[in-house]
Amino acid sequence: MKKFFSIALVAAAMLFAGKANAQISIHAGYQSYSLKASSGSYSTSASDDGFYVGASYNSELGTGLGVAPGIYVAYVENIVDLRVPILVNFGLKFGEIGVGVFAGPNVNIGLFGDAYTADYGGKKRFDIGLTFGGKLSYQKISLDCGYNMGLLNQMKDVPDDVSVKANQFFVGLGYSL
Repeated sequence: MKKFFSIALVAAAMLFAGKANAQISIHAGYQSYSLKASSGSYSTSASDDGFYVGASYNSELGTGLGVAPGIYVAYVENIVDLRVPILVNFGLKFGEIGVGVFAGPNVNIGLFGDAYTADYGGKKRFDIGLTFGGKLSYQKISLDCGYNMGLLNQMKDVPDDVSVKANQFFVGLGYSL
């Protein structure tokens, strides 16, 4: 039910954002995925590298301000996740060069992978996070760099005092259609 709600929310946001000056962009890039576990004063982490591909639909709200719902598929070490961010962005243009920042909520839905089986600890398939970062663009090409900070405990069957959070650092290229 949570997956359906998340997908319906993004679809609705894309439909209502249908202004004439809206911009569709495709994105692809590198990501570093990490799980950080902590309990009291003890903490440890594990990380892997992967990639992501997807698209966003930026609708301008005012001068330099916009909202960009998107949908991305991310792959890391036999784990495939669907990411659905709704990012508020602000940018400035200097001729054909643009700089900007973005931030907003992100829903991660685990599609498949070894990490979701009981043999590997049974990672939860649903996470809500906060995404933030910056963007540099030239004409229709952009370079995005950001961080997605997971907010929910990601492991099943762990003691209440143990917290395992998923985070992603990403760098990628975008192309505006």
